[in-house]
Amino acid sequence: MNIQLFLTGLLAVSLFTTLTVQGIKLILKDFKKEVPHNTTAAITSVILSAGVSVGYALVNGIPFTVSYLVCSVALAFLSFLCATNGYDKVKQAIDQLISK
Repeated sequence: MNIQLFLTGLLAVSLFTTLTVQGIKLILKDFKKEVPHNTTAAITSVILSAGVSVGYALVNGIPFTVSYLVCSVALAFLSFLCATNGYDKVKQAIDQLISK
Protein backbone atom coordinates (compact mmCIF):
# COMPACT_ATOMS: atom_id res chain seq x y z
CA MET A 1 0.00 0.00 0.00
CA ASN A 2 1.55 3.31 -1.05
CA ILE A 3 1.33 6.53 0.97
CA GLN A 4 -1.09 8.21 -1.44
CA LEU A 5 -3.59 5.38 -1.17
CA PHE A 6 -3.12 5.30 2.61
CA LEU A 7 -3.80 9.03 2.97
CA THR A 8 -6.81 8.78 0.67
CA GLY A 9 -8.22 6.06 2.92
CA LEU A 10 -7.46 8.18 5.97
CA LEU A 11 -9.27 11.14 4.41
CA ALA A 12 -12.29 8.98 3.55
CA VAL A 13 -12.49 7.47 7.03
CA SER A 14 -12.12 10.91 8.62
CA LEU A 15 -14.88 12.33 6.46
CA PHE A 16 -17.26 9.45 7.11
CA THR A 17 -16.43 9.49 10.83
CA THR A 18 -17.47 13.11 11.09
CA LEU A 19 -20.71 12.50 9.21
CA THR A 20 -21.51 9.34 11.14
CA VAL A 21 -20.87 10.94 14.53
CA GLN A 22 -23.14 13.85 13.62
CA GLY A 23 -25.85 11.34 12.68
CA ILE A 24 -25.38 9.42 15.92
CA LYS A 25 -25.60 12.66 17.91
CA LEU A 26 -28.89 13.57 16.19
CA ILE A 27 -30.36 10.13 16.82
CA LEU A 28 -29.34 10.16 20.47
CA LYS A 29 -30.70 13.68 20.85
CA ASP A 30 -34.14 12.34 19.86
CA PHE A 31 -33.87 9.76 22.66
CA LYS A 32 -32.58 12.44 25.07
CA LYS A 33 -29.34 10.52 25.65
CA GLU A 34 -25.93 12.10 26.13
CA VAL A 35 -22.66 10.35 25.30
CA PRO A 36 -19.14 11.78 25.20
CA HIS A 37 -18.49 12.98 21.66
CA ASN A 38 -14.78 12.09 21.67
CA THR A 39 -15.54 8.53 22.73
CA THR A 40 -18.20 8.20 20.05
CA ALA A 41 -15.82 9.60 17.42
CA ALA A 42 -12.99 7.28 18.51
CA ILE A 43 -15.13 4.13 18.40
CA THR A 44 -16.72 5.13 15.10
CA SER A 45 -13.35 5.87 13.48
CA VAL A 46 -11.89 2.50 14.46
CA ILE A 47 -14.96 0.62 13.20
CA LEU A 48 -15.01 2.55 9.91
CA SER A 49 -11.28 2.12 9.32
CA ALA A 50 -11.59 -1.63 9.88
CA GLY A 51 -14.50 -1.70 7.44
CA VAL A 52 -12.58 0.28 4.83
CA SER A 53 -9.51 -1.95 5.19
CA VAL A 54 -11.48 -5.18 4.87
CA GLY A 55 -13.69 -3.81 2.09
CA TYR A 56 -10.73 -2.58 0.05
CA ALA A 57 -8.95 -5.92 0.39
CA LEU A 58 -12.03 -7.88 -0.63
CA VAL A 59 -12.91 -5.68 -3.62
CA ASN A 60 -9.36 -5.68 -4.99
CA GLY A 61 -8.49 -9.27 -4.10
CA ILE A 62 -5.63 -8.29 -1.80
CA PRO A 63 -4.55 -11.07 0.57
CA PHE A 64 -4.44 -10.33 4.28
CA THR A 65 -0.69 -10.36 4.76
CA VAL A 66 1.18 -9.10 7.80
CA SER A 67 2.14 -5.87 6.04
CA TYR A 68 -1.50 -5.22 5.07
CA LEU A 69 -2.60 -5.85 8.64
CA VAL A 70 0.06 -3.44 9.93
CA CYS A 71 -1.22 -0.79 7.50
CA SER A 72 -4.77 -1.48 8.66
CA VAL A 73 -3.81 -1.04 12.30
CA ALA A 74 -1.97 2.17 11.40
CA LEU A 75 -5.07 3.37 9.55
CA ALA A 76 -7.21 2.65 12.61
CA PHE A 77 -4.80 4.47 14.91
CA LEU A 78 -4.45 7.51 12.66
CA SER A 79 -8.21 7.58 12.14
CA PHE A 80 -8.59 7.67 15.90
CA LEU A 81 -6.15 10.61 16.05
CA CYS A 82 -8.00 12.40 13.26
CA ALA A 83 -11.31 11.90 15.01
CA THR A 84 -10.01 13.38 18.24
CA ASN A 85 -7.57 16.02 16.89
CA GLY A 86 -8.52 16.80 13.32
CA TYR A 87 -7.35 15.53 9.93
CA ASP A 88 -5.32 18.64 9.04
CA LYS A 89 -3.01 18.34 12.05
CA VAL A 90 -2.41 14.62 11.50
CA LYS A 91 -1.73 15.08 7.76
CA GLN A 92 0.73 17.90 8.54
CA ALA A 93 2.58 15.64 11.00
CA ILE A 94 2.75 12.80 8.45
CA ASP A 95 4.04 15.17 5.75
CA GLN A 96 6.72 16.45 8.12
CA LEU A 97 7.84 12.89 8.92
CA ILE A 98 8.00 11.91 5.24
CA SER A 99 9.95 15.01 4.20
CA LYS A 100 12.73 14.29 6.72
